[in-house]
Amino acid sequence: MTPTTDPPKPLTREQLIELCDPAFMAALTAGNNGPLPERRRTLGPTWVRWVHQRCVFGEGDRFGQPVRMEPEQQAAFWKLAELEDDGSRRFEFALISLGKGAGKSPLLAWVGEIDVASDCAVFKEWAPNGNPRGKARGNASVIVLASSFEQTRHVFDEMAVSFEMEGAPLRGRAVVMKGAIEMTDRKASAERMAATPKQTDGSKASTLLVDEVHEMTSELQERAVTVAEGGTGKRADSLIVWGSTAGTHLDTMFGRKVAQGLRGEFTREQLFLYMRADDRIGQDPDPDDETIAAGIRQANPLAARGVAKVRRLVSKFRGMPLYRAKRYYWNIWVPVDASWLPAGAWDACGPKSNLMVETNLDWRTWVGADMALKRDSAAVVVVQRRPDGKFQATAKIWLPDGGLVNQAECDDYLRLIASTHSDFQWIAADPAWWPTLPDLARGDEEAGIEPLPIFEMPQQGRNMVFAYSRLYKLIVQQELVHGGDPAFADQITSAVPNSTDRGWTLKKGRHRRRIDCAPALAGAVFATTLEPREVPEELPPFQIR
Repeated sequence: MTPTTDPPKPLTREQLIELCDPAFMAALTAGNNGPLPERRRTLGPTWVRWVHQRCVFGEGDRFGQPVRMEPEQQAAFWKLAELEDDGSRRFEFALISLGKGAGKSPLLAWVGEIDVASDCAVFKEWAPNGNPRGKARGNASVIVLASSFEQTRHVFDEMAVSFEMEGAPLRGRAVVMKGAIEMTDRKASAERMAATPKQTDGSKASTLLVDEVHEMTSELQERAVTVAEGGTGKRADSLIVWGSTAGTHLDTMFGRKVAQGLRGEFTREQLFLYMRADDRIGQDPDPDDETIAAGIRQANPLAARGVAKVRRLVSKFRGMPLYRAKRYYWNIWVPVDASWLPAGAWDACGPKSNLMVETNLDWRTWVGADMALKRDSAAVVVVQRRPDGKFQATAKIWLPDGGLVNQAECDDYLRLIASTHSDFQWIAADPAWWPTLPDLARGDEEAGIEPLPIFEMPQQGRNMVFAYSRLYKLIVQQELVHGGDPAFADQITSAVPNSTDRGWTLKKGRHRRRIDCAPALAGAVFATTLEPREVPEELPPFQIR
């Protein structure tokens, strides 16, 4: 990476006020945040100049290119680096909550890089012209904290690229490892941690970057953040930055902090930057593309500027459940028990007068199975590809009998489907919840029982995240049809979304209604993406153990 042009000069205060998205500037300077500081009371432009000279983008279309900060990002630096009259840092804490794609992760990464590698992290002295000069921080310690080690990669990897990429100005100044960046020319480091008290105990971060705080909903995670923040209190001019989109639980650490900021209760040492779509847009149950785009621009200053491609973000909005899209792209808090499907979407896939749902023994067939040995039901969902290109789904459900589901009956049903459909492909199921799955996959040669084509699909794995997303699209776009079975419908529509650091899945709602058909259907839908297997010309005989 070799810069082809000289880095641009930082924008002046007057230019920032003129060029920044007005809604962003209003949010940045609202309440106790106060106005954009005068040049003589911030290291912001010094930070911007250093980032332009030293850092490269770590993701997206501009990967590896020299960083060129947008006006809104520069303005945020002016506030984060604001100084008191004695040169000490004004802000000890900052909460930044914007829509997805607004550049939160790069912003946090640049703050971390400044702390560990720059010569301007903290105040040194006043220049003759009255402007502040910075200096390197002694023994800098940056911690990137998230709900899981995997989640920390968004900020940490953004930092690491500037030290690793061939030709990058910072290359060779640090040793980059999987979990840490160790500077070689000074005593300074950056470390990534999962939010557990054991991990954060004893830490003394000069800069603490907490990413996607809405994921931290457990008492253990909250305690880990509290411990880490306590450690920053032992460092002079330390800074804590929370970055996140909206969450689902207001009664969480993040939710309570956002509510506090909205009530205007942040102190002078706390920065509150929060942007979201307005209520008129947020309450639209069926937004069109124009409305979606308007909400995205309200929550994302880079989209409002045109840097983030709004059409692409609208497409991503359309590709996920409305509740989740509102949280991610409109930055609106949505209760966890909101339906995962738009109202009426499942019913719209039901039988119509000219579209009969009948199982055909000659169509290509996939199966998804979900078993619960106690209390819950078990479900086997058959998905077939129709001649018109649509997928059709039918379900068979077993309820507990005396506290137990009849395992042998479920197994026999799988063998029946496999042996009677001429183009039978795969069975997707989680072996943790279907104890006889290995036996089904092995078959029994002596008893003449053929092995079944099993694809193991753990319900907590990445494949399920993809499966639910694909299922959502098929339902919303009415590319899946069903026969209107009320028990099937109840289980599908009773599921509620569950956000994880890997993406969203489904779980039971507050009323604890059975939802076994949901993972079974998602598994079958995922199986349709697997490589087709060769089917024997003669079907194996159906055998019951």
